[in-house]
Amino acid sequence: MIRTIIVDDEELSLLALKKKLSAFPDVKIIRSYTTHENIFKDLKNESIDAIFLDIEMKDINGIELAQEILTSYPSIQIVFVSGHTNYAVNAFELDSIDYLLKPVTAKRLEKTIIRMQKHIKSQHGSELNKTKPSLNIYCFGELHVYFDEKPLRFKTAKSKELFAFLTANMGKYVHRDIIIEKIWPEHDYKNAKTYLHTSLSYLRKTLSELGFSDAICFLNQSYCLLLDSVYVDAEELKKLANDVLNSKVLDHKTIQSVIEIYKGAFLELNAYEWVYEYSETYQVTILHLLIEAYMDIKYKDPLKALSYLKIYQKIEPYSEYAVLNLIQTFTEIGWRSEAIRTYQSYEKLLEEEMSLSPAPQVRDLYNMLLD
Repeated sequence: MIRTIIVDDEELSLLALKKKLSAFPDVKIIRSYTTHENIFKDLKNESIDAIFLDIEMKDINGIELAQEILTSYPSIQIVFVSGHTNYAVNAFELDSIDYLLKPVTAKRLEKTIIRMQKHIKSQHGSELNKTKPSLNIYCFGELHVYFDEKPLRFKTAKSKELFAFLTANMGKYVHRDIIIEKIWPEHDYKNAKTYLHTSLSYLRKTLSELGFSDAICFLNQSYCLLLDSVYVDAEELKKLANDVLNSKVLDHKTIQSVIEIYKGAFLELNAYEWVYEYSETYQVTILHLLIEAYMDIKYKDPLKALSYLKIYQKIEPYSEYAVLNLIQTFTEIGWRSEAIRTYQSYEKLLEEEMSLSPAPQVRDLYNMLLD
């Protein structure tokens, strides 16, 4: 049984469609509306499979209403009904199940019903047969998402960016206007809001097909990504780093695991404009961890300590801290030539890329090597 509602501000059109739908025994009309005011309240209390939705209504555009509905209820099938063909492209961009032209004939309606039944059957079948989801999200270096070891394809570049932004704020509600400001800053608010709803619709559909139908939550004009039983490298890094830094004894095996996770700056190759503050947070965390690791082991295992400093310098190549301690540690273990080479490489880097010279304390340490 297909549980459906009808929305049309023209009473005669609504009654005509209602009469035709009533002829199909597999369709149950739960409610019909001439305005959108009570739809969301009723959707909270009723299980609805499909909505027959007029596009040209006085109080709201049907496509905008569909976007709002699909944001909260991505599994609902939308059937657009219109007297014109010029909305068809926008309608199908929302993955609507069908687009009907008025006046709707019984024969054409039958095709829609069959299409809806197939869609519902496939949804139920996939839910029954679906094994435990295996979703892996990698954010360091570049965003890569895998489901059952196969790369996940996003429908648009912006839906991918939206997923990245929600992942960066995993478990936190972010206001709609902040999302728009971060991802669509060049667009006017009305268009940006439409783009947001469209991208959310794409994401909800994709995640729902993978078994995460309620992953994107909406509350007080804010959105939140909640994914259970998935691997997110950024979340894993935060957890492991916190475990190490809050422990009385540093676990160098765990530190090595953190280093292996950090394959580059957060979403570095995606080059999203909003990513810097998130990237900076993770970089500060990893650098802090490397300093703690170096300080903990520099006398017990200087070679291991050097490896931490080299990783630090790779992340922060202009760092005085890294070059000073590299030169000092190389000197202490008798590797004078490596200490000199480290200074010279650093001096060349500063000159070529920043037209600067090493700080006095770095130069003084180098000059001591030459004496």
